[in-house]
Amino acid sequence: MKVKEIMEKNVVYAEVPGKSEEALSLLLKHNLTALPVVKEKTKKVVGMVSRSDFAAKPGEEQLALLMTKNVITAKDDDDIKDIVKNILVSGVKRLPVVDKDGNLTGIITSEDIVWKAIAKMNISEPIANYMLKYFVAIWEETPLNVAAEIMRLANTKIAVVLNSDSKLSGIISDADMLKAATLEERTEKSESGAGGEGEAWAWESKSVVYITKRTLELPDIKVKDVATKSVVTVTKSTTVSECAAKMARNKIEVIPVIEGEGRIIGVVRDIDLLRVLKK
Repeated sequence: MKVKEIMEKNVVYAEVPGKSEEALSLLLKHNLTALPVVKEKTKKVVGMVSRSDFAAKPGEEQLALLMTKNVITAKDDDDIKDIVKNILVSGVKRLPVVDKDGNLTGIITSEDIVWKAIAKMNISEPIANYMLKYFVAIWEETPLNVAAEIMRLANTKIAVVLNSDSKLSGIISDADMLKAATLEERTEKSESGAGGEGEAWAWESKSVVYITKRTLELPDIKVKDVATKSVVTVTKSTTVSECAAKMARNKIEVIPVIEGEGRIIGVVRDIDLLRVLKK
């Protein structure tokens, strides 16, 4: 299967020069994890910008200084298995598709491969072979800012949410965090002084600099207030293609794995299912 068979041709993209806030608005509006950046008035791909970039550098106003410049790209005639290798090695889940001149013609994502290819391959292997047994779980009563720090320290973009009975009650992602956050500006005064050392009558001169810093501030709410509560689940005997089809129907990239009594025992991410194509 070739990239052109499943790639998305109608691509949401940002332009440089441009403001970071404009790109963030596009990410949130279209519920994307990342988007290509092209040179203004052209389709020349010059970078990618992701939700993680905004979380890491909320104060950066210029998109050109925020985006990732060394971009992994694909061609429309590339084989899907080669794209899978690139995704699994790099961890980058969204690859711009470009022509021979580097102009944007589409985008290929891990979701495209799982939803449009693996879901239709009738792969009967159980997802138990691909699920993660160790993952981040957060209590639903946890303050949102604390949950954000837990996810940052664990280097994860998605966590399962548990209620007080230790049962699955939702899913929370970095997108949920960004939607709840507000961009705040603070102005700080910095002073530096200089005088003639040892001179009794020396004039003291001071330079005053006002520095404006922008930060993403999370509201004083709990995880349960922003988490997705309608959670699709699978069991460890669910087949790879059945799991992929569930992801496609519900437009999701992570599914919790539960036992018969509803106890969560793992999670499956779309990127985990890609490994089936390495064989």
